Amino acid sequence: MTIELTEQQRQAVCNGEPVRLPAPEIGEDVILLRAAEYEAIRELLEDDREQAMFRAFARKQAARLAKENPY
Repeated sequence: MTIELTEQQRQAVCNGEPVRLPAPEIGEDVILLRAAEYEAIRELLEDDREQAMFRAFARKQAARLAKENPY
């Protein structure tokens, strides 16, 4: 797949802004952004997933402790 950007799209990417592009080959749009921007977003998402796992573990532990010690 070859991507041709307009001058406005190229400037947006150079300025760190995401650009939405149609991708009929896959049936949905894609977002083009600089690799550094992608890495920053990916790290945030991974942190969110990790925190969600810790919260789920804490809830399970709290439920188990409440069942074992109802007082």
